[in-house]
Amino acid sequence: MSLPVLQFGAPGAPEILVILFSFVVPLAIAFLIYRDAKGRDSRHALAWAVGAFFGSLVVWILYYVVRDEVGSGRRA
Repeated sequence: MSLPVLQFGAPGAPEILVILFSFVVPLAIAFLIYRDAKGRDSRHALAWAVGAFFGSLVVWILYYVVRDEVGSGRRA
């Protein structure tokens, strides 16, 4: 006896959604955080982006909370 196969339209659709939500969305948000931190003259823009990609929601919220202080590392 075999189990029924769930189909959401095209074959492979669930896999595409998993890839989208586990790789593409974090990559896009990491890029946006990098661009925002770079625009605020942060010396740690790349670190924020890497943290946003791997740390996901926790780092996204943390960056949103402290983003006004992110650019405060300007050199005189």
